[in-house]
Amino acid sequence: MEKPTLSSPSNYAPMMEKFGYNQVLQVGNRIDISGQGGWDKDMNFTYKSLEEEIDQAFQNVEYVLNSVGSSWKDVYSVKSYHIPLGDEAVELFPKMFKKYLGDRKPIWSCVGVSQLGEKEMHVEIVVTAIKE
Repeated sequence: MEKPTLSSPSNYAPMMEKFGYNQVLQVGNRIDISGQGGWDKDMNFTYKSLEEEIDQAFQNVEYVLNSVGSSWKDVYSVKSYHIPLGDEAVELFPKMFKKYLGDRKPIWSCVGVSQLGEKEMHVEIVVTAIKE
């Protein structure tokens, strides 16, 4: 079995310091990333709509995957957590899948929750990728 490797993009250092965790677990060609929210590159929440927040979270997934030589093209599993889980979020995710994954259709679990890691968050996305 290959040895697990933990890592994070360098600009995630404040989050690592605050919460004490890494963003990426890689074992061989499998990559699991921790939950990504709709924060900007400076870790601020600047979205104006739920669609902007979800799109930024998708961008953050891409950024974290890129940090280990992967991308959305390698994603097979998506879990999303929502406050609240309503029709708008459920309708936006397939739109974002098309934008970021093209014709690939990953498995997806979509869960409504009462709270996420930051009070400004309405969505959090966790993915598993397999680098080919």
